[in-house]
Amino acid sequence: MLLRKGLCLPALTVVMTATAATPALAGNGLYVGATAGTSLFHQDKSDFDNAIIDAFDQNGLTVISGTSTLDKSSFAFGGIIGYQFIPEIAVEASYTDLGKIRYHSNDVVVGGGLGRLNAFADLDGKAKGPTLSVIGSLPLTPQWEVYARFGILFSKVTLDAAVSLSTGSAASNGPGTSSESGNSVDPLAGVGFAWKPYKQLKIRAEYTRYSNVGDKDKTGEINIDTFNVGVTYAFQ
Repeated sequence: MLLRKGLCLPALTVVMTATAATPALAGNGLYVGATAGTSLFHQDKSDFDNAIIDAFDQNGLTVISGTSTLDKSSFAFGGIIGYQFIPEIAVEASYTDLGKIRYHSNDVVVGGGLGRLNAFADLDGKAKGPTLSVIGSLPLTPQWEVYARFGILFSKVTLDAAVSLSTGSAASNGPGTSSESGNSVDPLAGVGFAWKPYKQLKIRAEYTRYSNVGDKDKTGEINIDTFNVGVTYAFQ
């Protein structure tokens, strides 16, 4: 538990200040909301295939045949808190889970004095983190508007790998697992439109691109697109 005076006092100050400020902000443009949709990771299956081949090669094994699959789409969701300064400008913070990319391979390998072996590899990559962005809106009618978003994602990317070898009926080595994670600050940009059926309620549809997500040295970088719908409620 973080009970040291130097850590605890600033944290309490921030919480108390935010709590005291919320009623004042609520009457002036504060809103909250949530989003849900689909994410798409821009990655080629051949990159994973080559990484698996290189990994086996470094361990004295040669891949002689195999098949693989890559699932690049996932479920993405997030929570929103924002402040509308004027009808055309808002600042928004959120916490976004961009989902995961999933790779699986079944290979046949030889070498290392082990004979002919079946090899199975699973690689998962996950991305999530808080965002901060500025939204510029163009009202079309009292109920409809289009908008653009520009901001940054404070990402955490985690890569999990599992590899096992077998002679067919029994495992001879594995499964072996490893995990790597990295943090980075990445740009984001999006466009969308919103419908306002009631004074305090907005329903949104949006496309967003998250660029170069991940730590270049630890996890590598990847572009991720999201297509989501969301709803916001304003405390007016």
